[in-house]
Amino acid sequence: MAEICQDIDQGLVALNRKIDEQNRRLRDLEQKQKQCCDENNKNNNNNNNNDLERRVKKLEDDVLDLGGIIKDCVDDLADLMNTALEHTKVANSAQSIFSAIIDFFVDE
Repeated sequence: MAEICQDIDQGLVALNRKIDEQNRRLRDLEQKQKQCCDENNKNNNNNNNNDLERRVKKLEDDVLDLGGIIKDCVDDLADLMNTALEHTKVANSAQSIFSAIIDFFVDE
């Protein structure tokens, strides 16, 4: 029976070694996983949106500037239209005067 106990003891020792080896491998894997997650979190923190925010801010400013330019163009067009309307009124008045003068000389 002593031999059986020795065999069992040897089996238990071998089993404990294998369990310890598996525990070491598991600890190593957990450590590698933690290290990988820590590096990924560190990289994600470094990937901030400063560049995108700067570009969006520039676009917003450009849109506001473009709105001002368009407003200036519309105002300039309105001024041109008003000038053309005034010119038309003056031309119509001049035409009426010239027509009256021509009618005066033609009728006589």
